[in-house]
Amino acid sequence: MEAARHISEEARIVLTTLRTGPPDIAHGLLVQNLVNLRLSIKHAGSKKESYVQPFLDVILNPRAAGPHTLIALRSLYRLLSRKSLVLSSEDGGSSAEMTNLMRGILACRFEQTDVGNDEAVEMAIADLLSLIISLDEVRAMDPNIIMEGFNTVFVTRNTFVHSPALCYHFEEVLGAFVTHLFGSIHVGQSAPACRMILKFLVSQLLHTPMNVDGREIMVNVLHDATRILSLKLIQSSLRMAWDMVDRENDAAGAFKFDLVGEDKDPILKIIQDDLCLSILMVGQGIWAYQDPSSSALPGMISTQVLSEICSALSTLWSLPALRCKLKVQFESIFSGFYQRALSLLRRLPIPMDSTTFNANQVFDAEVEIILESLVDILCLHGDGTNKSGLGALETLFVTYDCDLVRSDIASGLIVELSRCCGGSMDEDGHVLPLERVAGMSRMSSSESTIAATPKKSLSRSNMSASSSFQSVSDDTELRHVPAHLRELCAEALLGIMKSLFTIASPKIPEEEEEKSENVLVVKELENVKHQKRLMREATNLFNTKASSGFSFLLQHGIFNEPVTPKDVATFLRNGIILGLEKPKVGEYLGNSGKSPKAGKSPPDWERDWFHKDTLKEYCASFHFKDQTLLDCLRMFLSSFRLPGEAQQIDRILQAFSDSAASLCVEASQVFSPDPKKGADAAYLLSFSIIMLNTDLHNDNIRADRKMKPEDFIKNNTDYGKDIMDPGYTFPREFLLSIYESIRDEEIRTMGEGADGVMTFERWKDVLRGNESKTADLPLSCTDDMKHLIAENAWMPILSAIRGFWSVPSEENVRYDYNKSGMLGSQGARLGMDLSMTMLRGLRNLSRLDIFQDLFVRLCFCTGLIGDYINDAVARTATFVDSVERQSAVVVSMKIAIECGDLIGPEGWKCVFAILSELRDLKLIGGGGTRMKHRSLLVEGDTDMLQPDARRDWEMQIVKECFEASGGSTRINDSISRKSGSGFFNSLIFGSPAPVSPPRARNPSSPSDGGPLLKLSDHGKEELVLWDDLAPSDTENDIEASDINSPIVSLGNAFEKLLVQENQSAQEGPITGLETYEDTRVYQLSPRARVRRRLEAICDFSSVLSETRFLDIDDLNIQLRALIDVINGSSVKLGHSLVPISLSPASEALAEVWLCEITLKNRDRIAKIWETCLKEHFTTNLRNELDVTSEAAISSIPGVEKRVTGLLRICYHNVHRKDVNNDILDSLDCLYTPNGAVQSISTDILNLNKHISEGLWRICRDVDGLRLIDNQGWDGLLGLIQHCASKGETLAARSGEKSGALSDDDPALQAFRSIHLMLRSNELRDVVPFRIVHCINTMIKGGETNNCPKLSIAGLDLLTLLHARLQALITRSSENKNDEDVVFWANCWLSIVEGMAEASNSKYPSTRQHSISMFTDSLVDRHGQDIPISELCRLLNTVCLPMAGNRISELVQKQAELNFGHEEVMIEFELCISAIFKPFLHYLKRLATSPKDLITVWMTILSVMTQLLSTEVDRGGMIPANLLTASKQLATEHLRNAIMILMSKGILLPEVGNGDDVSSLTWTAIENISYVKQFITEWKESGTVNAEETVNAEATVDAEAPEI
Repeated sequence: MEAARHISEEARIVLTTLRTGPPDIAHGLLVQNLVNLRLSIKHAGSKKESYVQPFLDVILNPRAAGPHTLIALRSLYRLLSRKSLVLSSEDGGSSAEMTNLMRGILACRFEQTDVGNDEAVEMAIADLLSLIISLDEVRAMDPNIIMEGFNTVFVTRNTFVHSPALCYHFEEVLGAFVTHLFGSIHVGQSAPACRMILKFLVSQLLHTPMNVDGREIMVNVLHDATRILSLKLIQSSLRMAWDMVDRENDAAGAFKFDLVGEDKDPILKIIQDDLCLSILMVGQGIWAYQDPSSSALPGMISTQVLSEICSALSTLWSLPALRCKLKVQFESIFSGFYQRALSLLRRLPIPMDSTTFNANQVFDAEVEIILESLVDILCLHGDGTNKSGLGALETLFVTYDCDLVRSDIASGLIVELSRCCGGSMDEDGHVLPLERVAGMSRMSSSESTIAATPKKSLSRSNMSASSSFQSVSDDTELRHVPAHLRELCAEALLGIMKSLFTIASPKIPEEEEEKSENVLVVKELENVKHQKRLMREATNLFNTKASSGFSFLLQHGIFNEPVTPKDVATFLRNGIILGLEKPKVGEYLGNSGKSPKAGKSPPDWERDWFHKDTLKEYCASFHFKDQTLLDCLRMFLSSFRLPGEAQQIDRILQAFSDSAASLCVEASQVFSPDPKKGADAAYLLSFSIIMLNTDLHNDNIRADRKMKPEDFIKNNTDYGKDIMDPGYTFPREFLLSIYESIRDEEIRTMGEGADGVMTFERWKDVLRGNESKTADLPLSCTDDMKHLIAENAWMPILSAIRGFWSVPSEENVRYDYNKSGMLGSQGARLGMDLSMTMLRGLRNLSRLDIFQDLFVRLCFCTGLIGDYINDAVARTATFVDSVERQSAVVVSMKIAIECGDLIGPEGWKCVFAILSELRDLKLIGGGGTRMKHRSLLVEGDTDMLQPDARRDWEMQIVKECFEASGGSTRINDSISRKSGSGFFNSLIFGSPAPVSPPRARNPSSPSDGGPLLKLSDHGKEELVLWDDLAPSDTENDIEASDINSPIVSLGNAFEKLLVQENQSAQEGPITGLETYEDTRVYQLSPRARVRRRLEAICDFSSVLSETRFLDIDDLNIQLRALIDVINGSSVKLGHSLVPISLSPASEALAEVWLCEITLKNRDRIAKIWETCLKEHFTTNLRNELDVTSEAAISSIPGVEKRVTGLLRICYHNVHRKDVNNDILDSLDCLYTPNGAVQSISTDILNLNKHISEGLWRICRDVDGLRLIDNQGWDGLLGLIQHCASKGETLAARSGEKSGALSDDDPALQAFRSIHLMLRSNELRDVVPFRIVHCINTMIKGGETNNCPKLSIAGLDLLTLLHARLQALITRSSENKNDEDVVFWANCWLSIVEGMAEASNSKYPSTRQHSISMFTDSLVDRHGQDIPISELCRLLNTVCLPMAGNRISELVQKQAELNFGHEEVMIEFELCISAIFKPFLHYLKRLATSPKDLITVWMTILSVMTQLLSTEVDRGGMIPANLLTASKQLATEHLRNAIMILMSKGILLPEVGNGDDVSSLTWTAIENISYVKQFITEWKESGTVNAEETVNAEATVDAEAPEI
């Protein structure tokens, strides 16, 4: 009842409208039918279709006005949408009635009244048609009616194109048609309807005008709307149909549902044959205006149409189920559309007029759309149907690049994108031909250039640029690719790399069988790629000489032996995509070959029969069936270029005619059934067509003399009975169509891929590729696959990076001056982003070989590596003015910090070479006062020299190098040059660049009067101070907060920093009244600005500090690389070696870095010391240098830091038991007689203060010294002895006065070190007694250097060492070990002998101290355990001669004494005490050996005789009373000794037989006149003392208790 009520209401509404019309309508049949309908609704038996007919009558009646028809249409729409009007319940009946209903609606007629009503009716019709399609769920409606309805709405939409609202509405209706039909394409009759709709939409793309002149531009704009709508509907239809396929296939787990079955194949054929061609040809219309033969204008294809074309291509690519069926089509699309656009983009000339400028602008806007589409395809589309993980690039690479008969699409896109970015290399690293681009080198693509290009420079045909478009003369400069388009090209490359490096492998665990299968497939692809590379080389050889190319193919197994004509024909047919030149192909095909000759056997491919068969096979490779002869000829001639010789043309056309005559359409229509006659007719017609083509399109032929249609028809109507049978003449219409076709479209030999324009004939030839389908490989995105792609992509991407950085080649970057400034910020940013992405991706792929090679090449882009030809000023200007080179430095440092374990030895060499050159150019700052720790120009420890000493050292070393370089001869030249350039250098760079005055040409040798140090052009020899800064660049400290960490990318951070600097530079006030000092407050010099920039974004210190995280092998690699740089190694760049030039200052800085890296890894010092450090230090420091040579002078800074570095390593690692002895043992290289240190240690320039400070720091580690053994002590004691002997020589003064030693004096440092060791309780039993030799050396050094205080200090050290013998003596007495006794006895003797040796000093204080200490030490308790023989030897050879000699000097050389009388008396007393005190102390032990006693005693008497026999000289220097007092003192000691001897019973009063001690004694005394008078008294006193002694002993014995 509800449905009946709805129908009745709708009938009433229509009746109400009709009754307001004219009488014939208000009272006519239409009203009566509706009234009857309302009555019949009450009768259940009425037919359902009678409900529809009254409404249709209103719609079909032409007398009804627009409002009447509109109301009827809307009523039907409401009834159908409410499902109140059920048409039929029988199977199929509903669809048939819907078909009739739709047919009736399409036949709608009404009386037009006003525009508004008319438009409303059209909209209602469209809505109703769409509703009917949606209600047909079983899709059983007639497809023709559906197509008619679709066409009606489509045409109506074009009719109301002026009304946007109506257009949008009709477009929605059309979209609904497509959605309903293609969404259910597998249901009922949807497939035929979809096929007709799709074919109709495709036809709209090409059947609307494109090539128009200026008068028809507006017409073309109107047709753009049709193209846009068609493309949108095509995309919708494809997505609806194939998305559904993908979903169902994905749900099924395989491709179980497809649209290419027997009944669906026409749809795919439409897409393959028509849709792809239409899209490609419409898209190529954007550059049709560049064809000289075309009348098209720029902008003929609107950007909206182009955008939809790109969207359509993206849609086709995004549907995997469809994409796999369009391999051949996509090959042409990518090469003929995307690569073609990129190729033309970089070949546009510099606009010289407004027309060219506007044309370039239009083309740029179009290419921008194309590039955006390409970016979307490469970056946003992946293949998820089989979970393979293959992205767009991988899919292209596998499908095309790894197929011998396909173009290199993936590599080609990368190369073209790179070339648009400024690159110049193909995938194999060959340099592509250069183009003349304004201001920089770019690649050329003109045919003439290619012909002259070496064969190695060509890699594929899409780079050969043989197109006739864009005919730019050789002397025309091409423009730069606009910045925004370069940005898009870079975005595409970045997307490629990110897609390649970040798409994950399948997460589902693979079985071992599947893994091995993937490996085999990748190996197969590698083999194919290798073969393709060989074929490319063969094409290059063929272009030079055909025989060479064939020999190469045979040699490398591409051709099997024997070579057949079919092999050669296949190569000529498919080799075009690899770089075969079409003229060379035509030349070979037209060649007649060599006839057989006696004695000669040329290769088969040069024989006449082989050429003939090859030409036949070549023609047979074309698909001529069911095509017109003209189309066959166009297709044939598009594959090569006809040679110029008539005979060669004849042979080629004859072969073509034999092949095409029996297959073309004319074979059954106008050619004779006789094959021979048919071939001859085809030959003559083909020749005539070629002549016509030349005649009509040759500019040298006047228009009035060109061939007319009648002439062509007359010449070709009848070729005679020998060729044409009766009744088989060519119809006039046939010949006229040929003439018009040639007139409208010239037969031209287009280029391939990016250099060709697609035509219908060429498309037919392309489609033949479907016949040679390659098997689909079961691939997943494995690492091996990524490796293969990376191998073929990294070289072009590298060239793109170099293009952004304006680096033509790594070898010449040092000689090119590119002053870009802020204009290069974009290139710097994009180059940084590309390089960082590429390097990080290769790191993730673990392709270390490519990673390291790429890193080295990027380092060379800095222009800071290699041998230089410019001086520091020019090199600084070049670097400061180029932000691109600065960005390369940032990338190098960033990767060195991030991937220090991967860059390898060559990479580290580059890093250290860059840092060294930056130092030489003063572009590494000191970090200010608060950020000094972040500078590379600061050592981790305090300086080895005091500030004053450091200043003196630097001044002296600069002076030495300046004089060695001929400084005195260059003063005049310096003055003249300073006035011309010094001010401007200071103004531009912030400080005068040269450290010393400018250089002059030097004579060949010093003997010629020239300087010792020969200077190079770069002047690095003048740089000798490793930590010097630019004197006028006193920029403020850089806070840590000022350092911008990259947020998005490193390139963006760098560009942001440049922008901030530029803004800050413009904020300073400019009044014209500022002083220089005022300006420096807010304005920095360019060099200072660059230095701050690099410090802000490059943490240079991390290059050294991050080494802590390297494993030991990588750390050794880094250290060896740094050592190689120091030793003047070279860097491997490709196949060449580039030397590294270091200044003396940089060499010194490198030594500092070596030490810093070592100390930061001192927990692993044992592992790195033996591998590289030990050899470096010991070998270089033991090599003796000729101080008169250039090498010695220039190596002084390096030797200094090498010495201090070794010392720093020593004192930081003394406590490490595993390495301390080995390190300390290497110290001998600092003091060996033939070492480099000794060679340069002159009086003015020496390293002794450095060494002594290092010694002191080593000795301060007392705990560490406890751990070293004899090996370590040998090295350390040798260093102490060296320092002790290298003290400062003080000025000689009268008397005892002398100057004081400086705090850093080497001898004083040696004293401190020994004193610390001897006074330390921890070292009581550790310090070897060999240290006594060091102390003795110190004592001698004090004497030599006029410093008695040092000698006295050394004597005190001997006393301290003497005191430390107690522990050893105690241990020996406890153990009763004879060896220990001998050892300590020798030590004791060495000590006292050292003390005695100092008695010969020229300074009284030293002598007195020496004699006093010697005497005290000699009578020490330690001597009681000395063997009597050693004791006697000591007394006879040391003690008594020392005292006697000194007494003799005092007596005999009175006039030469330069000290006071009191000191003389003191010395007499000390000498006399030294004679008698030890004798009496050891008398008891000497008495046990009478012979030794006599020897010692008689020596004493001889000394006394000498003294006491001296007469008093009243005129002498010594006063008589002083001499008398001395004699009295000596006499008293002598009497005391005699008394003791007599009391001991050793000396008797009576004289014996003459050999005993008594006889010898009294005889000697009697000979002394001064004491002769006391002999009697002494004997009496001695006798009394002897008796008293005997009585005392007896009393003691008597009183002793009995036991």
